[in-house]
Amino acid sequence: MSSFTMSYRKVGNRENRRDKRLPLPVFTIRLDGLVCDTINWSLGGLLVSGYEGEHNAEDLIDVDIKIKDTSGDYAMKIKARVVRVDQKNKTIALRFEEMSPLIYDFFERSFAQRFRNRANR
Repeated sequence: MSSFTMSYRKVGNRENRRDKRLPLPVFTIRLDGLVCDTINWSLGGLLVSGYEGEHNAEDLIDVDIKIKDTSGDYAMKIKARVVRVDQKNKTIALRFEEMSPLIYDFFERSFAQRFRNRANR
């Protein structure tokens, strides 16, 4: 038995990524005091909207992250490398410096929580 996502093939402009990008759940991040939301994410990094900061490609930054719309403080602090900044579209692409078991567990719990919340509706 195969899942839909495993059998999906994009036609044209094929991406050769190690990690699949996911739009959900949406995460809220804080970097340099600026609060933004993710457009998509993977175990390799984040694409973030609403960014109006001064970072440049290759900068190493600290990012606080939590699931969007959850109360409480930010759940994780992650070191990330800036891949690119798009001032026109106000986005920043970030690559995690390392994928520790704590970070992996955070994403795993966040993903599971999204489906638990969906089932309870």
